[in-house]
Amino acid sequence: MIFSVEEGLFRLFPSLKIGVLVCEIHNIKYGDDQLEEVLDDVGVHFSFERPQDHPHIKVWREAFRRLGIPSTKYQSSIESLLKRALKGGPFPRINPLVDLYNAVSLRHLVPIGGHSLDTVDGDISLCFAQGSETFIPMDLGETEAVEKGEVIYKDSKDVLTRRWVWRQSNKDKVANETTHIFIPIDVMEGLPEWLCENVVKDMEERIIKNSYGKTIHKDILTKDKITTEFSY
Repeated sequence: MIFSVEEGLFRLFPSLKIGVLVCEIHNIKYGDDQLEEVLDDVGVHFSFERPQDHPHIKVWREAFRRLGIPSTKYQSSIESLLKRALKGGPFPRINPLVDLYNAVSLRHLVPIGGHSLDTVDGDISLCFAQGSETFIPMDLGETEAVEKGEVIYKDSKDVLTRRWVWRQSNKDKVANETTHIFIPIDVMEGLPEWLCENVVKDMEERIIKNSYGKTIHKDILTKDKITTEFSY
């Protein structure tokens, strides 16, 4: 299987890095409560007046602006996650792997996704939509038409995530029965050079520490390396 990033995205964002983890997982039993620990830390130590004032959120707002995505209507997954964490009260629990990558996402304030490879068709790409692709939202609403030029994650048949890091499809959601997972870690330009490597390492170590699975493949895509290949 190949994961690729369209070269045009690196022309727009030359320092963009996309971390990749592919893991075989056992997504049933919880290990340490990483999410609760991070939620407590965010609630106590977040020092900005508004989530969108944080540099890690600002870079995605700026990227969305450059792509013509209105930030008042569409927010990056990490901005939405951070707002929910700061709101307090019960935080959604999904399953061990989803809760873990949400925790690591909040810890580093970068978008992290999770896609079940058990239901993906063909190769995966991060690219500009042609306008003929289809998307089924996580809430199983009506099939949506994707706008031409929209940045998407897709397989050979369907859109997996709309507006880059905004909303994931129902097709490849990570469930308890998922056995293989593709985890993209999107680090927008304007953030430290070392950040992507650190987040990939942290995510991998926590999967292993909690006995959630093992790494099959890891890589980081940049303007100098736009594809990576793996088997599972």
